[in-house]
Amino acid sequence: MKEVKILETAEDIQERRDQVLRRYGDFKDSARAKREKLEDSRRFQYFRRDADELESWIHEKLQTASDESYRDPTNLQAKIQKHQAFEAEVAAHSNAIVVLDNTGKEMVSQGHFQKVAIMERLEELHRLWELLLRKLAEKGMRLQQALSLVQFTRKNDEVMTWIREKEAFVTAHEFGDDLEHVEVLQRKFEEFQKDMSSQEYRVGEVGETADKLIADEHPESEQVIFFTKKISRFSFVCNNLLNLLHFRSRLPRGRRR
Repeated sequence: MKEVKILETAEDIQERRDQVLRRYGDFKDSARAKREKLEDSRRFQYFRRDADELESWIHEKLQTASDESYRDPTNLQAKIQKHQAFEAEVAAHSNAIVVLDNTGKEMVSQGHFQKVAIMERLEELHRLWELLLRKLAEKGMRLQQALSLVQFTRKNDEVMTWIREKEAFVTAHEFGDDLEHVEVLQRKFEEFQKDMSSQEYRVGEVGETADKLIADEHPESEQVIFFTKKISRFSFVCNNLLNLLHFRSRLPRGRRR
């Protein structure tokens, strides 16, 4: 059995009092440190939970941003509208990484015992977020390029159809067998001349669109090259049409017979 020291003097009482107060102070300090550690641990667990949720969300959106739906030219307008809604969703979620970033940096600045893990996690989240933004921008660009290609193809086909029709008319060796027939052909030719002037801008539009597709480094490079060859053919045919137009307008009336 431990012997109990009998306090005989005032000095003994004061010493015992000081000892008790010191031990109680140490106990309070230990309790405070324990509480702070538990609070730090709780904050870290919340941080890790939120980081896990954000990382999972980013990975999910990366799958959507990385698909190649732009390679299928059907329903491109609807796909572009869907992508714009997707961009808005990502933009609305950007505050999540800002909040997590602020929380993590505050914990690090306070010397959190998991500060190394926090900094590494924030770096990884920023890397994934930047990757998502790049993929998002790239897909938006590819969808617009695909739409431009579809529109170009449509314009190209329309112009080529018009050129083939008019080329057949201009190159026809028909100058009329009598005065009445010549006058009919002359009126048709004047109508064609007006049509030719009104359609020249469409040929120019096709050429400009092709130049833009090439400048934007369109992924369908083989198709673009094929279209540029068609553009060269457009220019060649148009020059022929203009030359033939000039030739026929200068023919003497006797030759038109």
